[in-house]
Amino acid sequence: MQTFTQHERDFVVEFLADILHGLTINNVLSRQEGNAFVRMQDALEVMDNLKMLYNKHEEEDSDWIANETAATWTFTLEDAQDALTNYDTEYREGICEQFEDACKDALEDEHKHKLDADYATLHERVCY
Repeated sequence: MQTFTQHERDFVVEFLADILHGLTINNVLSRQEGNAFVRMQDALEVMDNLKMLYNKHEEEDSDWIANETAATWTFTLEDAQDALTNYDTEYREGICEQFEDACKDALEDEHKHKLDADYATLHERVCY
């Protein structure tokens, strides 16, 4: 069984949230320009997948205390694979290419080196 760290899970969730933001901007701008919603189906599918991941978490029920309250993502590597590859449109290939680029960028980000994440293999583990 391959490992899938909390920081790698953070990265997947943040990536999907960023993608949803970009698709939302595309839809708003295209509607304002009179071109309808050009990426609505993609946005809806990303939103569903992000929600699926968000629903898989655990957090202590007690009052939140900084650096003491435990919170973890409980979604699996297979869940992340579904969230990045389970699309009805041609967007499936595009989102995996964007994820590969994000992983390469993370490899070059010195702040990300401090995290427990293997960005060199994350794309392959999630998209294949």
